[in-house]
Amino acid sequence: MKIHHQNSLILHIISALKTSLTGRGIRELYNIKINRGYYDSTIEFSKKDGKSINPLDFFMLGYFVGRDYDV
Repeated sequence: MKIHHQNSLILHIISALKTSLTGRGIRELYNIKINRGYYDSTIEFSKKDGKSINPLDFFMLGYFVGRDYDV
C-alpha cells in the first residue's frame, strides 16, 4: 500500500507511527519505505510475513492522525 501526499501530512503519519500504539503495531507488522520529495512524499507499506495487508490497521492509523496529529 502506498500513501502519496504533501510533506506536512506525511510528517504527521511518521509521527503517529513513532508515538501511537497503533503506529507502533504497524511498524512491527509492516516494512515501511519512505521516498521523500521536495513538496510531496510517499510512504510504502508491505507486510513483513508476505500476507495481505489489513485495511483496518490503516483506517485506525488515519483516524488517529486526523484526530491527534493534524493541526
